[in-house]
Amino acid sequence: MTRSFRMAVMALALAGACAGPQQSQPPQQAQLAQAISPPERLQPAEPLPGPARELLKQRMASHARDMGALVSDIMRLHYDEIRAGAERIAADVSLSRPLSNDATELNSALPEKFFLYQDQLRLEARTLAEAAGRKQPYDVADSYGRLSQVCVRCHATYRGAR
Repeated sequence: MTRSFRMAVMALALAGACAGPQQSQPPQQAQLAQAISPPERLQPAEPLPGPARELLKQRMASHARDMGALVSDIMRLHYDEIRAGAERIAADVSLSRPLSNDATELNSALPEKFFLYQDQLRLEARTLAEAAGRKQPYDVADSYGRLSQVCVRCHATYRGAR
């Protein structure tokens, strides 16, 4: 075969490969679709007492910064920063359940569902840190998808639509 004929065949093969449908979607596609889907709301946002809402508002500001930095690090696949950011989020999720009559006013004002979301957030942040430690981009994406689902569900429960 002549060189120009081989080049023409290769060009046609490449063009066909590029023009064809995508063979597979990344594994995080389902988590992304679920995370950005609006939650089914059967009732309005659940109320939180004023002192609890004020403290959470302050904590959510730092949480929002951490999540923004995390997204940026994930997009650039900076695994060490992803791991550090996920560990920071896991450590910051630290409101404790009231164990006795000595519980703080804030903790006794928060419903059990809030603490369940907090537990899920801590678990998913640790899972994301582990995925970043393995330097597996699809595992990182899956883990981040599950982490962000927890955030969205909690916000949908307590913040409501704005």
